[in-house]
Amino acid sequence: MRHSSHSPGSEANRQMKRRNILILDPERDTGELFARALEARKDCKCYVASREEEVVNLLKEFSFDLLLVDMGMAMASGFSLIKRIKRIIPRVVIVVDAYLHQQDQIVRAIQSGASGHIIKPIKVDEFRKKIDEFSLTAEA
Repeated sequence: MRHSSHSPGSEANRQMKRRNILILDPERDTGELFARALEARKDCKCYVASREEEVVNLLKEFSFDLLLVDMGMAMASGFSLIKRIKRIIPRVVIVVDAYLHQQDQIVRAIQSGASGHIIKPIKVDEFRKKIDEFSLTAEA
């Protein structure tokens, strides 16, 4: 286990390791809840979008390590949104949030380029752990 020192440079190192996460959910309130759950730990900055056009604009403006995409939004475009994002940022990790009954759609999302999924409803601690696991994939 590494211990961080409290030297002046360590804060800069923490800032460099901060992850940018884009959360795409048609219900802005839901996206904000996901963002608050992640940002509470200070190791990431979350952006929330509720429309595909917002996503495209944010992708042009910022560099993202991970995208959390609502399954309904992914399905609405026949999974073309996932394919479009992967064309713009091939190495980005895309995680879809879905319900248990959406297993067929989860498979299609992964075939379209998603790295994995989380099942809703999900507890905050479990959600953070899953996002951390997917973030490790982004760093590899």
